[in-house]
Amino acid sequence: MKKGVSPTLMNAWVIVYFIITSWILNVIDSKLHASITYADLAQAIWEYVQNRYSIPSIPKIHQLKVDIASCKQGNLEVVESFTKLMEL
Repeated sequence: MKKGVSPTLMNAWVIVYFIITSWILNVIDSKLHASITYADLAQAIWEYVQNRYSIPSIPKIHQLKVDIASCKQGNLEVVESFTKLMEL
């Protein structure tokens, strides 16, 4: 433990660290879990995901814009339509 850091403060940081790691694992696609499961730091997980997905894909961006623009409620309930739109 670093000199001058109280055990209470250190425990708070450990708790926050696990919350952040858990959040990252819960929001990313489950297909990526195998590639980041053994990362020892939340920062390492974040950097891996950022490096993998920070390269813009012009065709993917265009397709997403088309999908969003053509998204209609149709026979779906409002909640289902909203969820579909948010997934895009």
